Amino acid sequence: MKEKVLITGFNGEIGSKILQELVKRGKSVIALDITDAKQEIASVKYIKDSILNFKLINHLFENNNITEVYHFAALLSQTAYKNPELANETNEKASKNLIDSACSHGINNGDMTRFFFPSSIAVYGPRKIDNASEQDIIKPTTVYGNNKLIIEQYGSRIHEESISKNIGLDFRSIRFPGVISYDTVPSGGTTDYAPQMIDCAKSNRLFECKLSPETTLPFIGIDKTVLSIIDMMNLDRIDSKLRAFNVEEVNFSVKQLKDFLLTKFPSFKITFKEDKNFQSVADSWPSSLNCSRANKYLNFQSEQSFESFVENILNR
Repeated sequence: MKEKVLITGFNGEIGSKILQELVKRGKSVIALDITDAKQEIASVKYIKDSILNFKLINHLFENNNITEVYHFAALLSQTAYKNPELANETNEKASKNLIDSACSHGINNGDMTRFFFPSSIAVYGPRKIDNASEQDIIKPTTVYGNNKLIIEQYGSRIHEESISKNIGLDFRSIRFPGVISYDTVPSGGTTDYAPQMIDCAKSNRLFECKLSPETTLPFIGIDKTVLSIIDMMNLDRIDSKLRAFNVEEVNFSVKQLKDFLLTKFPSFKITFKEDKNFQSVADSWPSSLNCSRANKYLNFQSEQSFESFVENILNR
């Protein structure tokens, strides 16, 4: 039976780019999302449904030789805050079911199913720290952060059990900071202020910022995001008990971004109206990340200034 790749949440900011990249590399892809494909690729099998449909998930693994899973379907931080019950069902229960199905599939085939899970800086808390390593204080204050941490730990545990038998699940995860795309303006996340501000500056629209000017957070561009995922999943083995790695390209404050954009778009207008919920979340996330372990085990490298990082996004 031909090897297949399953992508959940393929219509999302990252999932859509990963789908395109995997097709370019000749992978046979099954793409699952609750919304219709914005643009269909002939070789891809599209399924419009929810990861909460456990019967469907089991059917997909039973009837396809799925050797890799890229799991992007989720409720983001601010959306999860507004609907915690659905967040727990989607981000936690459905993710565990997907991991279990992938593991069982690996066992039944006498192999290891590779499973990518995008984690987040939301796992950190309860206070802001600089140069956060993977094993720094991890006491998330949000539903979203707790969901991510639980799945990190669950996947890592199943991975350890699988490694001891050499069949089951090969769990791999990256803790992403804010992701900035050149062609997508996301919403529902705390770090989404940055791509929203950039979009407003480019189109000369007023931007109302919900965070204080001094708020500093780490970020990564979409191209580096996709590359880090593909590179991680292409490794034959990650010889580390650590299964979730930090990555970032730059970190900057709201004010830094505002000031830089004003040099490029002098007529750009921005106002500040602090949202207590957004601010409290941002104040519990790291200002910057220590990526030394990603550098060692994943060969992740990024040496880029804040100015060149934003310039690259503006020039795409």
